[in-house]
Amino acid sequence: MIAFDQRAVRHMSMQDKRRRKRVAFDNGYDTTLIAIDGTWSLNARVHDISDSGAKLRIGGEMPERARKEEFFLMITPDGKVSRRAKIVWIDGCHVGILFVAVSPSPSRKNS
Repeated sequence: MIAFDQRAVRHMSMQDKRRRKRVAFDNGYDTTLIAIDGTWSLNARVHDISDSGAKLRIGGEMPERARKEEFFLMITPDGKVSRRAKIVWIDGCHVGILFVAVSPSPSRKNS
């Protein structure tokens, strides 16, 4: 009988559940998570990314609010490209985030 490392099994099952193709980075790249209201920020490294989410390695302690609130993930170092996101899983210093679609504001009727 072959024994599997539980983390490897969990990782394989997460990979199987992914519907979107991800781009992985050998060494990752630096990024920042910023609260929507600007009250906190957190440094991280992108491990892989797709059009629906990403896997990050968090640098430092994660604010409790970051676990519950939506935030901006700075995709480019200059912050010109960012995505609104939320954390969907945490495993030690790694987190999985889901990009959140921003619903358009209701159109106003001209009176």
